Amino acid sequence: MDLDIPHAVTMTGGLYRWLDGREVPDTMSVGMVHAPGLLFSWDSGFGNNHLGVTEDVLGTDGTISKGQQIRYFPQKVTRPEGVEMLGQTPTPPRAHMQNFLDCIRGGKPTSCPFEIGYRVSIACSMAIESYYAGRTVQWDSVKEELA
Repeated sequence: MDLDIPHAVTMTGGLYRWLDGREVPDTMSVGMVHAPGLLFSWDSGFGNNHLGVTEDVLGTDGTISKGQQIRYFPQKVTRPEGVEMLGQTPTPPRAHMQNFLDCIRGGKPTSCPFEIGYRVSIACSMAIESYYAGRTVQWDSVKEELA
């Protein structure tokens, strides 16, 4: 999606299931505000695996849901004639790590360039800071620091 560093991030959660001395929450919800008008939300609960690992992209024309398969569900309000579609992901489960190892061996650039890793790591740092501070944190793009 070529997302930049989020403008604001809020993370809430806590240790609700695994009360064994760990510091990282076992249940969390993260909201990231991107421009223009995009809210990225991520939820994780380590106390129940019923839903498994899924990714859902909700847009004005429909929803793309990725679990074991990829599904498209049209938004009937904006796409009344749209039809549901089903597909397969062409990427094997360990493709990212395999690409990394292949690039180390062959000296080629990775499929996930440094710049994407940088933006993702800043977004994750913002979420952690929000959780521990108990508030929404902002990104100052001029100073390139949390505000």
